[in-house]
Amino acid sequence: MPRAPKEPLDALNLAAAAVVVEREFRLADFTRLVDRLLAPDGMAAARIAMGSAGGVPTGELEVRAEALLTCQRCLGPMRRTLRSTSQLAFVERDDAPVPAEHEAIPGDPRKVDLAELVEDELLLALPLIPMHGAGEQCRAQEPQPAPDRGAGPTSQEMRRPFAGLKDLLKH
Repeated sequence: MPRAPKEPLDALNLAAAAVVVEREFRLADFTRLVDRLLAPDGMAAARIAMGSAGGVPTGELEVRAEALLTCQRCLGPMRRTLRSTSQLAFVERDDAPVPAEHEAIPGDPRKVDLAELVEDELLLALPLIPMHGAGEQCRAQEPQPAPDRGAGPTSQEMRRPFAGLKDLLKH
């Protein structure tokens, strides 16, 4: 029977058995991520390959999700694939020794909240400033219509509200 996504992982037993855990999570369930998305639809896929290094339970976490974001250049919708891979070490204390190139995850290694780790990785995978990439349709990059030259004043007729300011500052 498959486990529920919210059920905590026992990193000690899973690492001892070198188990690979795969789960899916709804993006709408991630409370810290949802306000950064244009629409919280879709799923996040997570895969964690458990193992151990130096007697410490470890996991290689891979996260992937398709997210709908707001382009900060044109304010239009844009779809991005969020991907992240990280090496984690599950330790009971902050000061516990951690294998090289692993990030320490302090807490009870028998009660690891995979959903929280996945949300953290998705937040880190978000672009700092979401913008359409080169070759993508961005409304800000569309050619703007040329201004109608006949509708407004010419350069000689243009009103200059601060033109007299120079004379006032001389006195």
